[in-house]
Amino acid sequence: MLHTMSKKQKVTKTVQNGKFPKILTGYVLPLLFLLFIILITTFKISGDDDIFWHLQIGKYITANNVIPSTDVFGFVTAGQEWIPFEWGFDALAYNIYSISGYAGLSIFRSLIFVCIFFLLYKVSLKLKLDQTITFFVLILLAAALFERFLIKPQIISYLFTTVLLYIFLSYSLVKREGSRLIYFLPIIFLIWANMHMGVLSGIVLFTVFVLSEAAGLINPQFLLNKDNPASRNQFIKLLMLYAASVLVLIMNPQGMNTYTYVYSHLQMKMMEDVFEWRSPFDKMFAGTMYVYVYYSYIAAAAAVLYYAFKRKDILSGAVVLIFLIFSTRTARFSIDFMLVTSPFIIIALNHFLKSSPQKKTNSAGNTMFAKAIPFILSAVIITGIVLLPGSNLYSIFNYDRITGFGVDENAYPVKAVNFMKENKIADPKSRPFNTYDCGGYLIWEINGAKNFIDSRGLNDEIYYSFKALNNKEYGFEKKFDGYGFDYVLWSFPKLPWNNTELKTSILSFLIKNNENWKLVYWDDFSFVFVKNNEKYKNIIEQFEYKYANPYYYVFDKDPLKNALANDPQRVTEEIKRNLKLNPEGIFIQAMAKSFNVKL
Repeated sequence: MLHTMSKKQKVTKTVQNGKFPKILTGYVLPLLFLLFIILITTFKISGDDDIFWHLQIGKYITANNVIPSTDVFGFVTAGQEWIPFEWGFDALAYNIYSISGYAGLSIFRSLIFVCIFFLLYKVSLKLKLDQTITFFVLILLAAALFERFLIKPQIISYLFTTVLLYIFLSYSLVKREGSRLIYFLPIIFLIWANMHMGVLSGIVLFTVFVLSEAAGLINPQFLLNKDNPASRNQFIKLLMLYAASVLVLIMNPQGMNTYTYVYSHLQMKMMEDVFEWRSPFDKMFAGTMYVYVYYSYIAAAAAVLYYAFKRKDILSGAVVLIFLIFSTRTARFSIDFMLVTSPFIIIALNHFLKSSPQKKTNSAGNTMFAKAIPFILSAVIITGIVLLPGSNLYSIFNYDRITGFGVDENAYPVKAVNFMKENKIADPKSRPFNTYDCGGYLIWEINGAKNFIDSRGLNDEIYYSFKALNNKEYGFEKKFDGYGFDYVLWSFPKLPWNNTELKTSILSFLIKNNENWKLVYWDDFSFVFVKNNEKYKNIIEQFEYKYANPYYYVFDKDPLKNALANDPQRVTEEIKRNLKLNPEGIFIQAMAKSFNVKL
């Protein structure tokens, strides 16, 4: 009699034979992880002003066919030395934007990170490493890069670093003879040198690889793959490619001056205030996901170093140790460390798994725990996929990100700048005072506009001048008048939750100095003031907020109280006008409720 199995019996047999976990790690996990990376890198631009001045630089280069060597965007810093050493990325980003807008830039970012994770996955497949370990490390790396999923030149460095790892590991472990990928190395470094200074970490990585190959010529036992040493001719070829890659570093618009400029730039005192240039052990990172992931990588690096010592593997040990040491200096370098270390962690853990006593006596693939791990990893990824469309994953980790395309209007003075454009407040001859984190957005959105400062951080002088003015340091009034400002764009996205800035910043000075400065626009975190002169006479008559503003409502209440007694109609009109512009505004809603004003 013939017996046929039911569907349930077939599934049970598939699981018992160990086929289902293989299907899970071979097909399901990669597809789930791909979807996860696409979703987690698709969010609106927020929290970083850099992308806007990068776009404006790209626009300037494209329109003028020239790469500037002095500042062309600041009215105070005009003509001062400035080398846009990331000009290649700037031009690329602008041209992507000009064709496909912000959506195109977001897709470009997603493609970069998909390529990064695909190359690491591909290395694992080539080396026939355990896929459960691979995806565990890839998920950990995704957590490490979470902070850096931004549209910035650094992502080019992350991509090219991964490309180098792929080339070096494929060449040394899989195939030397006939390998063509290594011939692309000088081209990669040429492109990289014109896009981001992370190219220097790439040269460090290449140097370590060449030295490890040299050691392998002396004794193959020092190699990662001891059965595949390079021949003398292969090593000479590699050495020539290395020399060519070093030489092309100076093939950029400013040659060696680019690197001396970058070095001097990093010596500026203002870098102490930039979070990514602080030590990863700084208290500002305490309790964050980033620091826990970093500590996990340090622990994993220790395992790799032990593995490298036992195996006499110079490449793994030297790469991990050098990048670990650099990572302790700044948070930015810690990301490079975690990326570079990832494939070596996978290799080391795979070695420990295969050589463990449990593996020899009882196959890990047949244990209940080993079978459960792929399901656990899948569950983690699926949870992320489910939470991302509604931005809930970002909320859990306290990140101000919104899934989607475009610009997050709660992170930049979008409405304020639109108001300025509609009323022609700014022009190429204007002398604005603007806050640090919106200078790039200002010059990008308003054609021909200059700014006072932006996050390029050109020099210490302009940065500390801004701080002195915005924080109302001793004697700031004279300094403020000396610049001859004619309008102010002030923005602080966290203002509703940190309203002391209303009192401690220059805002209070401008509002109280009503004879010289007129508030013509405000919302929950953005304010536009214009100089009280003939140029802005019509704008002041139409849009001035003489009484209704957050500072008078929260802190200095007397002017608003007096106005309610003497000119209630004006107060009501101002509240209604702002309520119409910002119906969801926290400050204006509270004000309207307090004074019983409705549209």
